[in-house]
This record gives sequence, C-alpha cells and structure tokens, in this order.
Amino acid sequence: MTSLARFLNPKSIAYVGGSQISGPVRASRRAGYQGDIWIVNPVRDEVEGIKCHTKASDLPMPPDAAVIGLSPERAITAVAELSTAGCGGAVVMSSGFAELNTDEGRDRQRRLVEAAGEMPLLGPNCMGMINQFSGAAVWGDDNHIERQEGPSAALISQSGALMIGITNVEQAFPLGYVASIGNQAVTSMAELIEAVLEDDRIRAIGLYVEGMNEGEPFGRACLKAAKKGIPVIALKGGDDAAGVKVAMSHTASMVVDRDLWEAFCIRFGIVEVSSPKSLVETLKLLTVSGMPKGNRVSIVSYSGGLNGLAATRCGPLGISLHDPTKANRDFLVDMLPETVAVQNPLDLNIPFSASDGSISMQDTSGVADAIIAFAESVADQIIFFIDVPRPGAAGLDKVWCDSLEALITVRERLGIPVSVAGIMPEGLPLDFRRHMHANGVACLLGYSEAMEALAVSIKLASAHHSIEDHPAPQSLLKGGDLDNTRMLDEANSKHALAEFGLQHPNYEVATPDTVGEVADKQGYPIALKVLSSSIPHKAKVGGVYLNLKDRSEVEAAAVQLCTRVENSEEGHEVTHILVERMVEDANSEVILGIKRHPAMGLALMIGRGGSEAEEMARFETMLLPLGEDDLNKALSTLGLKQHPAADNLRNTCNAVAEFATANQHSLITLDVNPVMLTQDGDAIAADALIVLGDEGAV
Repeated sequence: MTSLARFLNPKSIAYVGGSQISGPVRASRRAGYQGDIWIVNPVRDEVEGIKCHTKASDLPMPPDAAVIGLSPERAITAVAELSTAGCGGAVVMSSGFAELNTDEGRDRQRRLVEAAGEMPLLGPNCMGMINQFSGAAVWGDDNHIERQEGPSAALISQSGALMIGITNVEQAFPLGYVASIGNQAVTSMAELIEAVLEDDRIRAIGLYVEGMNEGEPFGRACLKAAKKGIPVIALKGGDDAAGVKVAMSHTASMVVDRDLWEAFCIRFGIVEVSSPKSLVETLKLLTVSGMPKGNRVSIVSYSGGLNGLAATRCGPLGISLHDPTKANRDFLVDMLPETVAVQNPLDLNIPFSASDGSISMQDTSGVADAIIAFAESVADQIIFFIDVPRPGAAGLDKVWCDSLEALITVRERLGIPVSVAGIMPEGLPLDFRRHMHANGVACLLGYSEAMEALAVSIKLASAHHSIEDHPAPQSLLKGGDLDNTRMLDEANSKHALAEFGLQHPNYEVATPDTVGEVADKQGYPIALKVLSSSIPHKAKVGGVYLNLKDRSEVEAAAVQLCTRVENSEEGHEVTHILVERMVEDANSEVILGIKRHPAMGLALMIGRGGSEAEEMARFETMLLPLGEDDLNKALSTLGLKQHPAADNLRNTCNAVAEFATANQHSLITLDVNPVMLTQDGDAIAADALIVLGDEGAV
C-alpha cells in the first residue's frame, strides 16, 4: 500500500479544471492554508487570480495532492498525467464510472485504475478530502473549514453530501480529517483508516458505510484502531430494499446484509450509531472526553423532569446508575439544600446566589465538590444536562456557564470522562462549547443524541475489553462470485456433512416401488421425501410426508408424493425417495445455514425455527472462522445455552462451520433445517441442502 501521509498532509495542491475547482481554491485560502496552490487548465490564463499551467508536467514540482474537476474521460487523462508527474494523490470528483452499473462505466473505472498506477486516488464519484489541521481543501467545492489544533476526530464517508452537511453546519466539532471516498476504485476506506491512525492527534474515527468491497482489510484496519485505543463508530445506510437500490447506484460497492454487518462489527470492535447527528455527538464525546472504563454514569442536571426521562432510558441503553457512597452521601446531605434528593440522576437544585455562604451556582468550587462527591468511586463517566438561556437582561446565561466551569475541575480531579449536554440541539452557546472542549469537557447537543453517545461509548469500552482479552480473530474466509451452481440432493448433503461430525437420522434411498420394504427395515414412524438435485424446497411441491406409522401408509404416501411432484408447476419426475426414520421426542427445532458474501466470505447462521424459521425471525449470524465465544453468545441470545442438547448443538454448528471452511472456495449456500433437539441431549439434522459453485467436489 502506497503511503497516504503526503496526500493527507499536502504542502502543495494542484487544482485541475475550470469553474469546478474555484470553490475549493477559495476554501483553502479562506482557511489560511499555507501551502502552494497551483492550477492546471490548458485554455484559461487564470482561475481565482492564480496563473494556470497548461499541463501537470509544467508545475514547479510534483504536487502532494490534486483535485480533478473534469468530465470522466478527461479525468482519466489527467490522472495519468499526474501519476507520471509524481503526484502524491488525487481526487476524482466526476461520476460516470462503475456506479452506473454499465459496461461503459465499469470500463472507465478499469482505465482510471490503470491510469493511477501507484498513485493514491479518492473516488471517482466523490468530494475528496479536507485537512482541517492545515486548512487544505483537496475537495470538490467551496466549504467552511474550522481549523483544529489539538485532539480531533476523523470522518470517512461513502457519501459526499453527508460530509458537506456536517462540515458546513457543525461548529465546535473537533474534526481533523474529512474524507469522501465514492467508488473506492483505488484507495479504500481501510487504507484511509490506517493512514489517519498514523496521526497522534486523532482520537476517534467515524464512518458512513453503504457497501463493502473487501471485508478483511477493512476489518483489520478497525481492529488496529481498537488495539491502539482509538474507537471506531459507524453509521450504516442501504439496509432495506429501497436503501440497497440507492446504495448500489451511489458507490458501486457491494451491499452488506444487516445481519452480516452486525457480525462484522462485533468481530472487529465497531459500534453503530443511529443517525448523522448521533455520529457527530458521539465523536465529540470520544474525542474530547475519551472512552469510559465501564457502564456506570452519574447524571446531573438542574431539572428534575429531565432526570426522570434519563433514568427511564438508562436501563435499555445499558447505562448503570449508582448512588453515591454512604460517606459521600452524608457529605452531600450536609452540603446541599434539604430540597435536593441525593440520588442518581441528581437534580442539583441550588440557588443562583446565596448570602449565607451556602452552596449556589456562583460557588464554582462548591459545585465541583458536590459533583465529585456524587460521582467519586461510583461512576465511569459524568454528564451534566442543561440548556443555557440566551443572553438577556438577567444575565442568567453567564451564571449558568460560570457554574459549569466546575466540570473542568471535576474532570481534573476524578480523571474520568466528563461532558455537558444541551437538552435542546441549540442548548449550549458556541463560545462556551469551544472553551469547554479546550479544557477536556465535551459539549454535546440534544438529549437523545447525548444519551446515545453515552451508550455507544459504553459499548465501545466493552468491545475494546473483549479485543484485549481474546486473540485476534482469524482471517475471514475468502469470498468471491461463483457461477454454474449445482445442488446436492439431501442424501449427498447429509453424507458430506456427516464426514465432519453432523448427526442425522437413519435413512435409505429407495425407488417408488421399494419404499415399503425399506421402511420396514428402518422402523416407524417414517418420513418420505423426494430425492432430487433440482428441487430446493421439497415441501412446496408436495414432496414430503411425515409421521407415517406403517407400511400401508408409506406406500400410499409414496403414490401421492409421486403424483403431486410430477403434477407440480415444475413437473419433476420422481425416480428416488429418501426413506428416513423420524426423530422422536424432540422439543425444540433449530435452523443452521451458511451464507456467502463477496466481501465478507462465509458466515454461519443459527436460529430458532424449523418450518416457522422465517416467521419467528430469531437468529444470530457469525462470520467464519468462528471466534472463541461466538457460539456461546449465540446460544445464550437464542435461549438455547441451557438446553440438554446444547453441547451436541455446538458440535453440529462446528461440523457445519468446518465443512464450510474446507469448501470455502466452492460453497455458495448451505441449509440444515431443522436440527431436532431432544430432551436426551441429541441434536439431529433432519434435512440438509448444499449448493456448490464450479469448484465444488465433495
């Protein structure tokens, strides 16, 4: 991988184009960018007062970064010229490439990649990159740039418009790097994550993800961040059918199913947020205040009503509320007015001022002592909810802001994350937010977003502890597309899985004329199933009969089975029937499956169900190879961990996972449904289906 350090921290930027590149030139100048700005345009004398160069080779030296605002074909030519000239990296703004999902678009993108060679490239179909530390707009438009000096976040997105909205609207947001990556034809999200991790000023990374092209390097980059103590949070788009359609035409990336994405996040230490605003507020909390060590939160406000709302939400969000220690509670009772109930959340109902020396909002030191006593030894982080009034004659805004200075002292003395949150999205003045950020206290905006930020920070702490306590996960199994699929019939599927330890009922293959004789040997009750390598859903064509209690029932059922299958819409001829002893005394059914994704490889799905699997919609998905605790967590979530058959169910899951691993280059899908769990502790696969690609040879 070519280093992105030169591109991310450019000392010179070349803007290639005409009117399209005027905006980013203005943005860089307005932000005080101190590097060289050059323009490449063969037909104009100047752009924004800067003399134009005819071609990239005419520039004084190879630029560290370039922005290309040209049509698709001309952009390809410009990329080749910049690469030859030794440019440190380029942004291609134009669309019209693989996101079109046409042969022409894919061919353009292929030629663009060839033109770039070893040069890093963001896009095509993207806005580019802004370095808010230096004010460099390697970007596709004019933009507000809020310069940063200290600890900051990085935000990497498959949406340019989302980044435009955040950077042009949000203020007092410690954001160092912004990157819009588009189609990721050359430089991937994973490479950008790795690159920003090299900057010690970056304390948290936010992602907007719609699709994925390479799961393994992306996951490893996020895992590297977690091991470095840098939290990664993500907002995911494109989940439902409408979102999938938009996402595929937006970024040319492969859409990831919700269950696969959640399994990916668990494996690599990523935690999700629910909205763009929550993404921003959570990044503020993590960047300024840091990540907590646990889930205990002390909540303070000047509003009892708000405290009631917060207390109600804490349980579902995984937030634990602890009251002060006995000694500190006694201290607070003596210190605070008797109208204040010493409990968590704390309604710090103290007066604006006091003439008798008792605690008031003007007593910043006293407020600090009270909050410290409230949270000491019982909190992993503290949040103060308040809406500061607009400036007015009474000067209440100053009184409230002055009282909140106490939070700086609290942070210094307790050494845990401390934040203040406006209940309303505009609840904290801008200058106050900047001041508090400079002193290590995060200022959040909006009650719901602040509560979510707390919950996400707690989940991240748990994820990072888990990563520290366990060895790094094995590499994901290779994905990819397979053609010319072939399905194994049930007998061959069960035989293949049995070699890896799968337990199944006794069965024998019969012809329609011999089912009675075979059934007598198997013993009753019997199941009859049409045996075919072209019928994936046997029951739907009338090809399954269960609980047949004697030979006459079996022979009659065989006649009906043949008639129904042969008269079905597909019109299959029945040559063989699977005669199988029914599983008795089962009290639970489980469905197991393997699904394949080009970017993530193979994943194991386990769920409650059988015939009702889809309706019940209770399942867990785990990426392969399985992690150390994956199965235990899944069985616990599904309420199966204490089942008498839990151990054998684990063996069955491992058998399916090991088969998938051994056949990773050819397996397309696999279903074992149902697995019958008995009170005696057996886990027996009553049905199985394997679909293979070209390389399948079991």
